[in-house]
Amino acid sequence: MPRRDVAVKAFASWLLRHLVLFVLLAAAIAVFQSGILSRLCEDCGVGDWASAAQVQEQLSSASETARAELGANLSEFEDWGDARRREEIARRRARLAELRAALADRGGLFDRYRPGKIVDRYRMELEQAVIEREIAVLEARIDLASLEQASAIMVPTPQAIAAARGRCEQANDAVRAFNAQVRAEKWVRNRISGEADRLTREARTRCDRVRELADRRASGLRQASERAAQIRQARQALDEESRAARQALATVDTPEARNMLADIAVKAALALLAIVATPYLIRCFLYYVLAPFAERRGAIHIPLLAGTAGRIPLPGPSKVSLSVRLDQGEELLVRQGYLQTSSAGGSKATRWLLDPRHFLSSIASGLVFLTRIRGAGEATTISATRDGFAELTEIVLPAGGACILHPRALVAVVQPQGRPIPIRSHWRLFSLNAWLTLQLRFFSFHGPGRLIVKGGRGVRVERAEQGRVFAQDQLVGFSADLAYSVTRTETFAPYFFGQEPLLKDKVEAGSGILVIEEAPLSMRAGKVRHGLEGLVDAGLKVFGL
Repeated sequence: MPRRDVAVKAFASWLLRHLVLFVLLAAAIAVFQSGILSRLCEDCGVGDWASAAQVQEQLSSASETARAELGANLSEFEDWGDARRREEIARRRARLAELRAALADRGGLFDRYRPGKIVDRYRMELEQAVIEREIAVLEARIDLASLEQASAIMVPTPQAIAAARGRCEQANDAVRAFNAQVRAEKWVRNRISGEADRLTREARTRCDRVRELADRRASGLRQASERAAQIRQARQALDEESRAARQALATVDTPEARNMLADIAVKAALALLAIVATPYLIRCFLYYVLAPFAERRGAIHIPLLAGTAGRIPLPGPSKVSLSVRLDQGEELLVRQGYLQTSSAGGSKATRWLLDPRHFLSSIASGLVFLTRIRGAGEATTISATRDGFAELTEIVLPAGGACILHPRALVAVVQPQGRPIPIRSHWRLFSLNAWLTLQLRFFSFHGPGRLIVKGGRGVRVERAEQGRVFAQDQLVGFSADLAYSVTRTETFAPYFFGQEPLLKDKVEAGSGILVIEEAPLSMRAGKVRHGLEGLVDAGLKVFGL
């Protein structure tokens, strides 16, 4: 099938799957939003799955309740004293601040579609409008009471001014009568009692009193007129604030009644978007946050048996069949299914387990019922008689050399007679790299000896040099003088679109060797195993097999 047709088919399959998921989400939301669930609980409030009719009923009930409470409060305000009014203003302002802070928080993306949130927000908006107008009414009542309770303005009456004016005229008449007397008599009387000065002062005082009373009356009348105007304005302001308070609820917009089908479609689309986007967001987090953290953790080091490492030579290219010739004092152990031809001479026997000290591991990795061949110069041909994709290579372990190897890849062992190749088990339960590679145990094979290993479509053995990065499934083994760890996959886009794993294995720089499988999936028809087989493979890998 052409690559273009494959891509079109894959896209059509993806689109169809998500279209079906969208329809299922829309159907589920429609069922919940119909109110079936909320009707199961009669005493429950408005839930997130209430129907549109239930939401509208709650909005109308909240509006009627707010109107009733406002009317009751306005009628009570008239009977309160100033101290009570000021106390209520302070309490309402505190509550108003809380409401404004709550309404300033617009909530999440889904809050505009959640019935419970819609009703709660509408109630807070009603309460805010009521409190704002109640504060204005209370302040207007305080202003009016302040004006009405102010000290009365004392204004001289016209009678008092007329009486004062009469006394002024009498004093003036007395002055004129004194001035009408003969000069000698005025001189004597004024000389004896100072009558002229007394009469003049008395006339001036009485006439000044008339002007003072007239001025006080004019000023008092002007102040009384101004206060009356202020009281009228205060009463008018109170009436306006009371009227505005009763009309305040009308200014609170009832939440828009959304189209039910559009609402369900939007919710289903958002849910589908979250389902589709979540894995990609998680991948971004893993790639840019978790993977760099994992790279900085300490690598895994496997100790050598003798404390010194012998340099392992590079073998030749892997082959479908491999001829093994024994030297004096050597023996060959071959796994079942890989002994193709052997010499007619030599000594042959059965070796029940590769290593009795690790009998469970030997059984789990298939290293049981091995064919043992002895005889100097004996040539044996080893090949995968039951696997058409497997190729073999021979790794020579010198004295002091060691190789970390998966026993599943081991086909045959050449070792000195009476001195089996030492096999050691190394647990790394407290290593983050071990947990990230899902391999908590490692097996090390120590020389001298030869290891025959297999791999799908071939086995590649190369020097670590500056360090090597490879896929986890490709690892067959590495020499013990190398450090083993994980690293982030080289490029982001292939990982982001699911073409590459997040982490790859890595061996640090060194002169040791890395043994990898050319095509690990070739012996599985190119498919990753799932289900029980995949679980078994993961378990074997955890135990280093």
